[in-house]
Amino acid sequence: MTSDQFEKYAALGAKGVGAGALAAWLGFVFVTRPVSTGGIDPTLHLTLSAASFVPFAMIAAAHFWFSQQLTTGRDVVRG
Repeated sequence: MTSDQFEKYAALGAKGVGAGALAAWLGFVFVTRPVSTGGIDPTLHLTLSAASFVPFAMIAAAHFWFSQQLTTGRDVVRG
């Protein structure tokens, strides 16, 4: 496997991790939703959803940024 192929697959994997982090957050929000038989109230659910979005979004953003760097390639001067 050449270096260019490796960078292409690494960028694709980083995009997958970024999308997976956002999908995991959506799953977390779905699982913690208020239901009629109990659970948390809607206000606490909104607070929990907003607060838990930050770490998931940071992980996703870091991986999307890393995949953009890998896609650009090493020949481009970054600065």
